[in-house]
Amino acid sequence: MKVRQIAVAAGFLLASSLALANVQYTFYASGVTESYAQQGTAVFSFSNDGSSLSITLTDTVDPTTAVLSSITGLNFGFSSVPASMSLVSVSAPLVIDCTNSSAPCPSGSGSSPYGWGSMATGSGFSLGAGFDGTSFAYQPYGIVNANYVASNGLADPASNPLLVGPVTFNFALTGLQYAPEVNSVVFAFGDPALVPTRVVPEPRSLALLAVGLLAAGWMTRRKHLRA
Repeated sequence: MKVRQIAVAAGFLLASSLALANVQYTFYASGVTESYAQQGTAVFSFSNDGSSLSITLTDTVDPTTAVLSSITGLNFGFSSVPASMSLVSVSAPLVIDCTNSSAPCPSGSGSSPYGWGSMATGSGFSLGAGFDGTSFAYQPYGIVNANYVASNGLADPASNPLLVGPVTFNFALTGLQYAPEVNSVVFAFGDPALVPTRVVPEPRSLALLAVGLLAAGWMTRRKHLRA
C-alpha cells in the first residue's frame, strides 16, 4: 500500500508542476523543391487559460540562399476553435534588403507586423506574408536563417525586405478556457510550397506519460511483493 501512495503522489506532483508552465507544441518541416532545401520549426506556446498564443518560426536552412527556402506562411488548426484570434505583434531580430546582393545584406525597412496577417480558413487558420486583408501574396518579408548568403536567390526585389529568424508572432485569443491542441500544421515556403510536419509531445502529454510509467512500475512492484 505504501508503494502505491508514493508512486501516485510522485505522478501528480510531476503533472502539477508541468501544468504550471505554458502549453507548448513544436513542429518541424523538411523538404526539397527545385533542388532547394525547405526546413523550419514552428513553436506554439499558449497561456494555460488559452487567452494568448505566440508562434515562433525559425528557418533552419543554413545558410539560406534562395527565396524558395524562406518561410512565408503557416496553416494550422486547433482542437477547440477560439471565438476570435487577433495578431497583436510580430517580433524579428533583423530586417534585411538583399536586392543589391551585397554581403551582408544591408538593413531593410518596415515595422511590425511586417505585412504578415492571419485569417480563419474553414476550421483552421492561415498565417502568411503579403497579407492584404483577404489573401496572401507570400512576399515580401519571408523569413530566412540567421546565416544567409546574399546571392541572386535572395535578391528578387518583389521578395525584399526579408526577416531574419527566429520571428515571433503574438496573438490574443477569446472564447477558450484552456490551451487547445494544435493539428494540421503545414509550412509555406517561397510562393508557396507546402511541406508536412512532425510533432513533439507537449507538456500535458509528457505528464500523462510519466504518470502511466509510474503506475506500470507500481503494478510490477506489487506483483513482485505478492510472489
